[in-house]
Amino acid sequence: MVCRDKNGKVTARFGDVQWNLQPYARSKDKYNIKFDDWSDTPKLQTELKLLTYGWLHHKVVKGNAPKYTTVCHKVCTIKVTFQFLKQIKATSLADLSKNKNFEEFKNFLIARSRSQGNLEKIFTAINNAITLEPWLQFSFGFSKKLEPSHLSKEMSSKYPQQTLAIPERLSDEIYGKAIDLIETALPRQNLIANIESELQHNYIEGKAFVDSKIRSGCRFSCTDGNRQVSDRHKYALLINDNLRLHPKEIVVPLSNQIAGITINNAVDFQRYLGQLITACYIACGGFSGMRESELEKLTPDSYYKDHFHGRDFHMLQSSTFKLGEKRETWVAAPIVEKAIELMSTLSEAWRKSVKYPDERYSNTLWCNQGARSRSPALITQWNKRLERFCKHFCFVVTKEDYQECIESNPNSLDRIKNRVVIGKPWPLATHQFRRSLAFYTIKHRLGTKVALKQQFKHLYLSMTEWYTNGGQIASLRDLTVDKKVQQALDEINAEMTASKIFKQWHSDDPLSGSMGKAIVKMRGDIPHIYSSWETIYEAVKKGTLTLHGTAHSYCKNGYDCDMDGVVMPQFCVDCAGQGSIIDKDQALWWQKKHKNLVRYMALGEDISVTDKSHYITQIRAAENVMADFGMPFTPFEPDLKVANL
Repeated sequence: MVCRDKNGKVTARFGDVQWNLQPYARSKDKYNIKFDDWSDTPKLQTELKLLTYGWLHHKVVKGNAPKYTTVCHKVCTIKVTFQFLKQIKATSLADLSKNKNFEEFKNFLIARSRSQGNLEKIFTAINNAITLEPWLQFSFGFSKKLEPSHLSKEMSSKYPQQTLAIPERLSDEIYGKAIDLIETALPRQNLIANIESELQHNYIEGKAFVDSKIRSGCRFSCTDGNRQVSDRHKYALLINDNLRLHPKEIVVPLSNQIAGITINNAVDFQRYLGQLITACYIACGGFSGMRESELEKLTPDSYYKDHFHGRDFHMLQSSTFKLGEKRETWVAAPIVEKAIELMSTLSEAWRKSVKYPDERYSNTLWCNQGARSRSPALITQWNKRLERFCKHFCFVVTKEDYQECIESNPNSLDRIKNRVVIGKPWPLATHQFRRSLAFYTIKHRLGTKVALKQQFKHLYLSMTEWYTNGGQIASLRDLTVDKKVQQALDEINAEMTASKIFKQWHSDDPLSGSMGKAIVKMRGDIPHIYSSWETIYEAVKKGTLTLHGTAHSYCKNGYDCDMDGVVMPQFCVDCAGQGSIIDKDQALWWQKKHKNLVRYMALGEDISVTDKSHYITQIRAAENVMADFGMPFTPFEPDLKVANL
């Protein structure tokens, strides 16, 4: 026995070619492990089953017991190796330890153009098999464990491909359509649910009538001589012919009620219902960044509103499993409130009939009734539903979208080449919601990486940074100059410069510097260009007057300055270009500079002759400035050393 449910019923035995492991699995559809590809090679099949059994029941001495999803992934990965072993007519993984076979195996993988990440997982799975040797009491013959990272880099130049961030135009259109569908359907949610219920009830009545006719002995083209249904298609047509109401009559209240949506019959209605479900899923995923496994556990009670510091926050609560199962909360956009409400109404009847793989996660929203003849079921294959959504509403990739996709996804060039086609619908997938939220949060500076880390429930910030790849570059690339803002800044700058120059000429404040001293002398006979604030302002706007400031001085020479003062500020005090102006604030900088340098020189450190002369020139410059402003100071007297020559 391999597995049994909580009631003791055996769901999988070792001899089965397909193991039903639903009691272990959380997934609603990925709970079967199949071994039928090796039915004609019983020794390989038995060995593969043993490895699966060992991983599943934790026969490894070291480490923690793996989750079912981890075991399932290991089995899927090592199947690649067992496919090769079958191809070369081997009977055990031990045959791979032979150098000739291992080299042939490497060529087998290279021929299939596998990525480095995929190759690393394949070799890691072989190592996992080697780890089971003590329990198996059998050696596969490898002298040591493989080096997955080294081997993968040696065999492939393909790097791991990142999930795509949706191009912005397509993202706007896809999310916009989802929001529009939700908002237009919400006022009619009860009508839509009632029509769905009436269509199902109408079908059940028609089926009951046909079944009663068959039991009473009536012969139909869909039945055999034993009054058993032999042709399911004809049986469905017979039921349709015997419905109490034509489905078109039931959907009439919704016909021509929604702009852009055609609902003339039951098929149209079923398509529209599917689009509403997908729209609600897009809203919840796109505006929360939740993983697919977390989205799947949303219920009608998952939404709530929180009030904090005067603001309303829209919250979703669900189960997360990545770092151990627990309840978590996500901040989301206001549209999720409407999406949860709409989906709760649409799925109310279905949720009562759905068979849940785990009763702990019952009442989940994402279910529907795919066919009238079948019971409602949990929705699977979301990626295909999302792709149909894009196809139906013609969200087609343009040349501009393709180019933006390349620029936004620098780690996904191979994936873009294989998946994105100009003129075809965008290949929307569940994990793109998470990647796109991270990308656009950084691109448009809507939040920080630390905030995203909390939202995404990541353990390490480096993982969050991986999701935001390309966002920072896109943010810088999209920066544009706002002409109005730039004009306002230029005007403010001109006004401040004019005011500073006007104050220098029309006040009694002392000034230092070569031009500053000249200004003080000319204040009794001011040149026309400096005669009024308005004249100065016009000259500054035209560029005939400039004033550039630093911590130690102003300069009126602009780009004509020799820039010596950038490295050695003492040259600005009495500059050769006659452009330096030093006011009281900058004189205080020179006073502080003087104190620091004098204190340092007094320490008696081993200062080179070159550095000492450099410091002394700065001290002398500072003393000149302080003298101009009447600041008290003690002149510096350097120590003299006598040397015999």
